[in-house]
Amino acid sequence: MLLPWRDLAPGNGPVINTSLTVRETKELQRIVRSVEYSPASMPEVLEVGSAFGYSTVALALAGARVTAVDPHVQLASYEQMLANLGAYGVAHLVDIRRGDSRQILPALLEEGRSFDLVWIDGDHAADMVTHDVGWALKLVKDGGILALHDLDEGTCPGVRQAVDAWRQPDYTIDTLAVYVEPNARKDVAA
Repeated sequence: MLLPWRDLAPGNGPVINTSLTVRETKELQRIVRSVEYSPASMPEVLEVGSAFGYSTVALALAGARVTAVDPHVQLASYEQMLANLGAYGVAHLVDIRRGDSRQILPALLEEGRSFDLVWIDGDHAADMVTHDVGWALKLVKDGGILALHDLDEGTCPGVRQAVDAWRQPDYTIDTLAVYVEPNARKDVAA
């Protein structure tokens, strides 16, 4: 499966450029909606790689508070992401951490943060995916979910290489790999 970028609307609003499929988006939103939380709190999502904010918006619209990590350098996507968050009225639900996951993820752990869902769609090189998964396992709550995008050896072989070196997903939808209770096995070195 090749991963073309396309314009999709994550809700009732403008289209946003993304490589997610509609099925992948619906599954991420289903995961957020399945999180049990108290009326005084919301599901907490860590997003590694936000680009133009499509998945950020989709997750916030599903009822999550999102911490979005991205340097916004490769795609020069920061300003457009801000505009998209504003257009959908979800900017107040998003904590943007502009920078490299190698610095931001350890800082989040130091802050004592933990997340119901860790969603990785950042740097697709095998060493970076391994890094991000290793830190995700430290940041995801017990009983939480880890999801990775671009599990496609033709387009993003680094993601497949990192996953194959760790463990196979509990299930996949298109190129979305999902791990339910990923901390059940902590065999990834960070």
